Amino acid sequence: MALVLCVSLADEKAQPASPANPAPPEIKEIRPGIFLAGKVTIDKKQRSISIPVFINMHAGPMEYIVVTPRGKTHESLLRTDAEPLHIQIALLLLDAKGAQGKPVPEDPRLPIPGESVTVELQWTESGKDKSAPIEQFVRDGRTKEAMKRGPFTYNGSIVFDGAFLAQRDGSVISLITDQTALINNPRLGREDDENWSPIKTGLPALDSAATLVIRLPATKPVPSPKNKPTSEK
Repeated sequence: MALVLCVSLADEKAQPASPANPAPPEIKEIRPGIFLAGKVTIDKKQRSISIPVFINMHAGPMEYIVVTPRGKTHESLLRTDAEPLHIQIALLLLDAKGAQGKPVPEDPRLPIPGESVTVELQWTESGKDKSAPIEQFVRDGRTKEAMKRGPFTYNGSIVFDGAFLAQRDGSVISLITDQTALINNPRLGREDDENWSPIKTGLPALDSAATLVIRLPATKPVPSPKNKPTSEK
């Protein structure tokens, strides 16, 4: 894990700590297979990360799923105090594959380079734990219904002039095409910054605390050579 952390911060090492280049987090194992990187919880077995969020919008045009206070909070469904750089490190520790230097295409018909992730909102209401795919709370202006269920794409943002842009701009998960966001929306409609809006039904109250869980695809175990089936002649 330490090796991955060093590689992921190679571009930041020459830069002093700043809002665009915060100090890397200490990685702590809090339970077997569960790690903490700043405010980001990493579940190695489940290949997921969890970040604390607050409900930020119930109405109005929306461009982001989640941003930090440095981002476009007036156009984001959720806000988080977790550092985007720490989220990036957490995903890299789970071997997430980003865009590898390829740009996020402006043409919504073209695929976004990177790895598919699912995004789920979890919260507690009247003493009961609840969860739902984040798509349930995003209205697609073209259909007037909830956005199509499915994954988002982890592209990993970019480094420019020594600054990690997701950290600088506070962009974590974007609904519109955003090269600086860690995660982008691959659906049609991402080219329209007026297409998306919140669905209030079922959404927790404004400013209430919740958790956003980002999951990577499960890895397939490699079979042991002694367990491989043999062909019969």
